[in-house]
Amino acid sequence: MPDELVNISSQFKGLPMADLIGGPLTAACDSQIKLAQATASFIRSVGFLPPDPANTDPNAVGGTRTALFRFKRPVDNLDPATKEAQPFSEEEVELEVPLLAIVKVPNLSIYSVDINFEMEVKSSFSAKDSQDYSAAMQAEMKVGWGVFSAKVNIQGSVASHKENTRTSDNSAKYTVAVHAEDKGMPEGLARVMDILQTASAPRKIGAPVPVA
Repeated sequence: MPDELVNISSQFKGLPMADLIGGPLTAACDSQIKLAQATASFIRSVGFLPPDPANTDPNAVGGTRTALFRFKRPVDNLDPATKEAQPFSEEEVELEVPLLAIVKVPNLSIYSVDINFEMEVKSSFSAKDSQDYSAAMQAEMKVGWGVFSAKVNIQGSVASHKENTRTSDNSAKYTVAVHAEDKGMPEGLARVMDILQTASAPRKIGAPVPVA
C-alpha cells in the first residue's frame, strides 16, 4: 500500500545541512584561533619578563627571560715560552641562555576534520484481515405427521477476526572526528630560536687556576 508507507524522500527534507557540516568546521576554526593564542601567550609569559609598570602599552613586554648556568671547565695550560704543558688548570665560566631556547614551545594545530553523516530510514507496512463468522445455533424441528414425521437438527457457527500490523524504523548517525597534531614550531620562530642558540656561548668569568 503506497499510501501507508513512509515517504522516504520527505525524511531528508529540512535537514540543517549548513549546521551539520558548517558547525564543526566553524568550531575547528575557532579552536585553531585559541590554539594560536595559547602559543602566543606561552611565548609572552615564559619567554619575557613582565613589562615596566610605567609602560601603559597593553602589548608591551619586558626583557628576555634567561636561565644562567655557571660551571668549571678544564683549559689547556701551556707555557707561552716553551709551549710545554703546565699543571692541569680549570676556569669558571657562565652561560646565559634564553628560556625559550631550552623549553618546548607548544604549537598544537588542527590538520583535519572529518564529518560523517549517515541517515537510514526504514518503513514497512503489512496488514492481515481475516473474517470468520462464528455464531452457534442449534434447533430441533419436527416435520410431517403420522408415520411420515421426522426430527431435524440444525447447527451453525459464525466467527470474525481482523488483524492489522504496521512497523516503522527511523535511525540517524552523526560523527565528527577532529585530528590535532603538533607539527613543530613555525619557520619564523625556528629562525629566532637558531639565532638565540648561536648567541648562547659560555664566557669566562675567572682566570684559570691550577688544580691539585
